[in-house]
Order: sequence, then C-alpha cells, then structure tokens
Amino acid sequence: MATRGLSADEIKRRAQMAFDKADARKQEASRAMEAEQAERDAVMQKTARLRAQRLAKEAVEAETAAIVAAEQAQAKAEQIEAKAAAKAAKTKASTDKIAKAAEKLAKAAEKAKKAAARV
Repeated sequence: MATRGLSADEIKRRAQMAFDKADARKQEASRAMEAEQAERDAVMQKTARLRAQRLAKEAVEAETAAIVAAEQAQAKAEQIEAKAAAKAAKTKASTDKIAKAAEKLAKAAEKAKKAAARV
C-alpha cells in the first residue's frame, strides 16, 4: 500500500479501515464456526436420541419375542401333554378290555374244568 504523499490522518484512517476489515472477517469466521458447531451438536443430539429410541424398540421387540416364544412353548407342551394323556387313556382302555377278556377266559376255563371234572 502506497503511503507516499498521504497525510498522517489519511494513513491512520486507511490503517483503521484495514484493521476493521480484518476484525470483521475474524468475527464472521467466528460466527460461522459457532454455527457449524451448533449444527454438529444438533446432529449429535439427534443421533443420540434416535439411537436411544432404536435400542428401546429393539428391547421391546426382544421382550415380545421372548414372551411369544414362551407362550408357543407352553402351548406345545400342553398339546404334547394332551396327546400323551389321550394315548394313556387309550392304552388304559385297551388294557382294561384285555383284562376283562382274560377274566372271561379264566372263568370259561374254570367252567370247562368243572365240566370236565363232572364227566
């Protein structure tokens, strides 16, 4: 910057203008950095909130899945128990039927023995 032929006041005025311009740039840069930092903070907060929501949702889904699995296992166990009880009842009925038939045969054999003994 040429200062030849300028008065001291003019030199001071120009220097002050240059200083003011540089100061204004610094302030603008500072505001821009603050705005950028605020934006980063907002993104971080939103990310943290969304992560917390996702984790809570996953926990609820896992708990629900565990409950459903337990209910299904209980239903399956009850179904197996019912089948086993039905099979046991059927087996008992068959056993009772066979026992009655054996009893009848024993009585018939005894009658036949008595009849043979009379003859």
